[in-house]
Amino acid sequence: MAIRRGVLYRVPAFVRASGLLVLTNDEWNEATTEDIAGTPTYAEAGSGRTLVPGTGTWTGPLLAIPKADLAEANVELDSAQLRVVEDALCDALALRELLGTPPRSPHGFPGVIDYPRWSQIYYAGVPLGSPPERKRYLAVSHDAYNRALEGAVFVRTTTSTRRGGRGIPTLGDGTTKAVCVLPTFISRHSVGMRPRDQRPQPAQLSPADMATVAAGLVDALELADALTGPPPC
Repeated sequence: MAIRRGVLYRVPAFVRASGLLVLTNDEWNEATTEDIAGTPTYAEAGSGRTLVPGTGTWTGPLLAIPKADLAEANVELDSAQLRVVEDALCDALALRELLGTPPRSPHGFPGVIDYPRWSQIYYAGVPLGSPPERKRYLAVSHDAYNRALEGAVFVRTTTSTRRGGRGIPTLGDGTTKAVCVLPTFISRHSVGMRPRDQRPQPAQLSPADMATVAAGLVDALELADALTGPPPC
């Protein structure tokens, strides 16, 4: 089955969501890769969700899933509908601030820090590999978003030489890569963020590296037009 950006697919494995709006670029979608990323779709409003005009459908936080989980295509969004979703993603990921002139980091959020923080790296998710271990994940959504949703949108960081290409930029140390093509939401309960939890080193990226990650997200999810064009009506 051909997988295309901007198309809403049914996902039988989802419990609360009805499907996934694919947002990874078609170069990635057509390649022999296992996973894709997009926004789950819902029949009702909720925290962190965006109403797609003319559909009665809301999109949620970014999520990476196996391509094999996609069933039939249901709806292809037009450019105006897709732009509303893209605009919300640019806001959640602070892309306008990070890629502006000059670049700016998103503001912190006052109060108790019981959520993953933007630019911080954690061990998170389900243990993978042999022996099983939790992987390193970088929080790329801003702190107000993370606090409201009790989790964050993350991208994997890796030093594997097998990773590379569009949407997987190399950071300032010359070896670490950010897998921007597969951003995914992870609940704070699955993130090693308690004081006793071990943290990767370094545990935080610099503003310059976060700007590189932002550019990788724009490329991977084809958000350039949303950054440069007029706001949606």
